[in-house]
Amino acid sequence: MPSRLKKFCFMLMVGALLAAPLASATVAAPAQSPPAQSDPAKPEPAKPARVAKKAKPAKAARDPQVYLFRGLANVFSLGMDDMSKELASRGIPNKVLNHANWPRVAADITAKYKANPKQTRPVVLVGHSLGANAVLVMSQQLVRNGVPVDLVVTFDPTTSGPVGPGVRRYLNLYQSNNGWSSALEVPPGAGKRVVNSDVRKRDDIKAQLSHFDIEKNRVLHQQVVTDIARLVGARPKPQGKGGKPDA
Repeated sequence: MPSRLKKFCFMLMVGALLAAPLASATVAAPAQSPPAQSDPAKPEPAKPARVAKKAKPAKAARDPQVYLFRGLANVFSLGMDDMSKELASRGIPNKVLNHANWPRVAADITAKYKANPKQTRPVVLVGHSLGANAVLVMSQQLVRNGVPVDLVVTFDPTTSGPVGPGVRRYLNLYQSNNGWSSALEVPPGAGKRVVNSDVRKRDDIKAQLSHFDIEKNRVLHQQVVTDIARLVGARPKPQGKGGKPDA
C-alpha cells in the first residue's frame, strides 16, 4: 500500500513538472487583427467634394464720355486736337468734333447712359469759341435728358450761358479784354460750381493770347487735362528727367 502511494505521488510530481511549460506556452500574446483590406466588390465611399467659391464678377470698365468741340469752320480751334493727344497719352479716350455735331453726340451719350448709368461716367465737354457755346447748350440738353454732366470747360465762349443745375462744375477760361468772350453768368446758389478764370489776370500765363490761340496754351491744357484725369481716374502723368512731370 505505501509503495502504491509513493508511485502515485511520484506520478503527480512528474505530471506537474510536465504541465508547467505547456501552460506557459499556451499563454499567447494578444492577437492583433490583420489590416483591413478593401473589398474590391465594394467601392470606397467617395470623399465629399470641396465646394468651390464663386468668383466675383469682374466690374465692367467705365466708359468716360469726353468730347472736345472746335469752333468755326474747324480751322480756328486746332488746340482742341493738341489737347486730345495729351488726354490720349494719359490713357483717356476722347473725340474731337465740330461744334455743329453736338445734337448727335448728345443723343449718343443719352442712349449710353440710359443703357448703363454707372458705366457711362464721367461726362466731360470741352469747347472753344463756337464750340464753347455748343457745350453750354449741349450740357443743358443732357441734363434735360436725365444725364448728369460732370465737367464743362469753355475756352473763350462768345456767350455768357446757359448755366444751369445738373452740371457739377463749369470751368470758363476766357480773356476779358479781347472783345470776343465773356464771363459765364453765376446763378444764385451756384456757389463754386461755376469758375470764371480770366487768363489776362493770371500770373502763370506769360504769353500774349487772343481769341484765336487761347485754346492752344500749354498751361491751360495742363490745367484741363489734370481736372479730367482726376475725374476719370487716369494714370499719373509720366515723369521726366529729375523726377519732374514732363511739360
